[in-house]
Amino acid sequence: MSEQKSTKSAIGRKFKLFMMIFLVLLVPLVMDQAEVDPDTVKWAGRIAAIITVLLSVYGLMAKVFKTFIFVILGLVGLTFLVSEGHIKAPRVTEWFAERKGDK
Repeated sequence: MSEQKSTKSAIGRKFKLFMMIFLVLLVPLVMDQAEVDPDTVKWAGRIAAIITVLLSVYGLMAKVFKTFIFVILGLVGLTFLVSEGHIKAPRVTEWFAERKGDK
């Protein structure tokens, strides 16, 4: 019985920590989509990467993350590269404009 409770709480902790990391990484990407000043996006991306690394280290130390760490590291890398301007993220507004034009 207690084994089942610990499994549910471990999954809940993983999900909560993963969602916190996902939301932190989403901030600079949304700022980039909203065409905020590039220097501000760079700093937001750097801060988001630092916070994500700290949360990931906490997750590893608390033995919450074992398999998610590779996904998180990929998301950190992608966010950092987009916020620094090395990779150009596709614009959501352009996607909607193309879809509207097709109809």
